[in-house]
Amino acid sequence: MKLRDIDTLTMTVEEAGKLLGIGRSSAYGAIRRGELPFLKIGRRILVPRSALFRKIEDLQQDPNLWRGADRE
Repeated sequence: MKLRDIDTLTMTVEEAGKLLGIGRSSAYGAIRRGELPFLKIGRRILVPRSALFRKIEDLQQDPNLWRGADRE
């Protein structure tokens, strides 16, 4: 993905949750637990698109990073 291919560099927590298939509360919980990357600008909490996509790619390449992977 190249920067010129996206509309904005960040998304709201709600947009990130929708993209991940989780609800608003779960997305904010993931931010509190450090599971989702975020920026705080003033009172706004934003999720950088590139950091979110990079985190997803890292998880796909190394399933040992998934929570609960050792329970299988």
